Amino acid sequence: MTGMSSCSALPSPLGFDPRAWQLWGKADPARAVGGGPDWHPLLCHVLDVVACAERLLLHVRPDRLDALAASVVLPREAALPWILFFVALHDLGKATPPFQIKVPGRVNALHALGLDFPERDEPHGSLSAVLTTRALAEQGVPPRLARWVARSVGAHHGEFASLGKLGHLEQQKGILLPVYAGKEPLWDLLRTHLVQALAGACSISSSVPRPALPPSTAMRHAFAADLAGLTTVADWLGSNAEVFKYVEPPASPADYLALARARAAQALDDAGWRRPPQPPIRTFRELFGKDPWPLHEAVETIIPALRGPSLVVIEAPMGEGKTEAALAIFDALAARGGTGLYFALPTQATSNQIFGRVERFIRAAFPGETHGLHLVHGDAGLSERYDGLKQRAFTMRSINGVARGKDGPVADAWFARSKRALLAPLAVGTVDQALLGVLGVRHGFLRLHGLAGKVVVVDEVHAYDTYTSELLDRLLSWLGALGATVVLLSATLPAARRDALVRAFGATPAAPATYPRITVATEGASSSTSFPARRAPIPVSLIWQSASAVPERLVEAFAGGGCAVWIVNTVRRAQQTYLALRALRDRGLLPPDLDLGLLHARFPFDTRAARERAAEESFGPGEAKRPRAALLIGTQVLEQSLDLDFDLMITELAPIDLVLQRAGRLHRHERKNQRPPAVQRPALWIVRPDSDERPEGPAFGASALIYAESILLRSWLALRNTTEIVLPSDIEPLIESVYGRTAPVASPELATRLTQLDRDSKEREHDEGNQARALELAAPDADDPFDGLARVVEDEDPSLHRSLRAKTRLGEPSIDVVPVLDRGGRVILAGAPDVEIDLATRDPLPRRIVVAAARQAVGITHRGVVAALLHERVPPSFEASGHLRFHRVLRLDDAGRAMVAGTLLTLDPELGLVVGSLDTPDDSAP
Repeated sequence: MTGMSSCSALPSPLGFDPRAWQLWGKADPARAVGGGPDWHPLLCHVLDVVACAERLLLHVRPDRLDALAASVVLPREAALPWILFFVALHDLGKATPPFQIKVPGRVNALHALGLDFPERDEPHGSLSAVLTTRALAEQGVPPRLARWVARSVGAHHGEFASLGKLGHLEQQKGILLPVYAGKEPLWDLLRTHLVQALAGACSISSSVPRPALPPSTAMRHAFAADLAGLTTVADWLGSNAEVFKYVEPPASPADYLALARARAAQALDDAGWRRPPQPPIRTFRELFGKDPWPLHEAVETIIPALRGPSLVVIEAPMGEGKTEAALAIFDALAARGGTGLYFALPTQATSNQIFGRVERFIRAAFPGETHGLHLVHGDAGLSERYDGLKQRAFTMRSINGVARGKDGPVADAWFARSKRALLAPLAVGTVDQALLGVLGVRHGFLRLHGLAGKVVVVDEVHAYDTYTSELLDRLLSWLGALGATVVLLSATLPAARRDALVRAFGATPAAPATYPRITVATEGASSSTSFPARRAPIPVSLIWQSASAVPERLVEAFAGGGCAVWIVNTVRRAQQTYLALRALRDRGLLPPDLDLGLLHARFPFDTRAARERAAEESFGPGEAKRPRAALLIGTQVLEQSLDLDFDLMITELAPIDLVLQRAGRLHRHERKNQRPPAVQRPALWIVRPDSDERPEGPAFGASALIYAESILLRSWLALRNTTEIVLPSDIEPLIESVYGRTAPVASPELATRLTQLDRDSKEREHDEGNQARALELAAPDADDPFDGLARVVEDEDPSLHRSLRAKTRLGEPSIDVVPVLDRGGRVILAGAPDVEIDLATRDPLPRRIVVAAARQAVGITHRGVVAALLHERVPPSFEASGHLRFHRVLRLDDAGRAMVAGTLLTLDPELGLVVGSLDTPDDSAP
């Protein structure tokens, strides 16, 4: 079967009742201005949606048809009519009084037919779930399957109806109470004719094999999420009134169906729906134009084992080519008919960086082809690279932002919305966007549908706390049930965490091979394979330094020049360190030509982006702009987000995995120009924590507010007597000494402190896990994962209580502020004084103003400041302007200062946003 049959024959001897055309499905008074109808018949709208679903399944996502067919235990040809019929019933609840009364202009006509309108309101999705249950049962669909299908298609406005809700609406299963269904028998008769017409349109007859309940619980629930997602997408596409123009009631359903199919083709084309890349089978060398490294050779050997849903865990040192390995897996599976890629990163900064790499990869790997590529995170709209892809879509013989030419990646406008972006065949973004699929947000199932069957890459998988790790585990269970291949990347993954990830995917952990390694899990089993590192072991000198001694040692280190980095754990400490070193340079105690830089997360967006670009130019692989002598001071943003290469590193103590991540920025690239004599061997200086001579171990100050103190103490124990780390040989032993708790304890006082800290840590982890489990979607093999999601939480508004927010991370509350200045009654952006902004207007601001304001935004996490700003009203113009709707205004004086909740905030061009006074000791800072 290639599509739907005509509906010339109905399964009932009764002919189609033309009164059913009078029920409306879409309405808009503005449509009548040109003389056309201002409403669209319900049956026509439903056929529009069915035609869109058919085209999606046959021409864009045939993998979803295969998956849905397998779920109902039918071959695809027999399953297609049923899947389309399921989708067709999604709006059956519109054929009820609570919906039909919403357009007063239609009520008189419907009254004239003999229909009544009991005064009771209810969303039509819930009504559809009840009515569809009965309609399917009457077609011979097994009762349990009928109920699941009904709830799935009824969820197309964002949430599954709970069983309790359905029970409240029914007088018996599948039969609405008369106050919702209508008391006149004509309501039921018209619904019967609608269902019969749709059954005929979808080729449902007594001779068609009946679907069966999916064989397993997990398959049933994956089917429900997938079907709900398909229905939602088809409904959105079929609701585009620019394509599916309103019509007068046609002569017959068959006449309209042909028109709906032609319009569906246009609707999908206009929205930018394309088949994912389908490359030929090729080697790594053919794909990248260079010889593979050992990791890539190992990946080529495991690819044949990736049949069906699979998990691949790649553990390898920094700089081993893990990104290319993940892209090679995507390409190989795409050659077999795979359906897309989502590359998930821990931060927006890492997402932006990898987005550029993936864009270059798609352009080189698929020359002459046009593929949609999207950036997916809260500030994606501020990315110049992403904006360039959107502009390309408009300029390539474009209609409505849909690229028509063949010139590499584009970003079609239809997908450039948060709920739609994961539907795109190719996307890069934060892991949070995928995690929202297992939280109680509206249309969370749509994110799961978008990821179904794709290659989902999660980078830096070690970088999450217990709360986020629990959400990630749950996501893995759903991705496995939905047929995805998941690739997890890490340099420093503890063994216990790796085993937990494998179990979350539904497999038994295998005995680990030697590090570096690849673990593959599929069909409930796993295996582990080792491969050699591409470079010979690199010895890194480890030297403990007191903070006061570092400047003097730097003078020696910079005698012949060199590029160094000093990574600290808080923004305040970074600002203080920068000021101290700048003063020393100004006094002649550091080389006068030493370039000092500062990079952290509390700069305005535009400023931070410019500083990141400057850092990559100065300290990246190239030589042209590498300074003779430079020192970059920064925070954790330097651990992951940028491809940087330093001759020398100074760092505060952090968890061992992060220390090793930081060390991966030492001598990262082979350099054409020889490194200066004093730094030809990589050296890692660790700033000695306070009071490290105490029997119970050191005090960690503000670092203990950022990281678990037990992990800091164990990391100190693992490194305190170490003078050299050999990479990659020492990575795994060091990781396990901390997270496997094998580091030796030297004194009873230390043992007592560790015991208490471990107890506190375990309690905190237990609490974080419980918080995640209270909000997340139940596992796919649970009794009814969707029943608990009847409460829908907001995923962006910071003013909501945390119990009502779908948080993907724990941590201090935060808020974004836009710094502004008052100039004689005019309000201008502090960082862009040529931009005036009207805060009082209730009209949406011009896009250039919105973008300019968002690019000047700064994030704040100070608890007292955040609480005070949340009590301030969002400016009306911000509320009306999408990207700014949760931002607040920070009004600065002429010196760049503001007082909020008794705390001084200063926007300094060199330091970024300073919270409080930098004279305050770091460990007592807010």
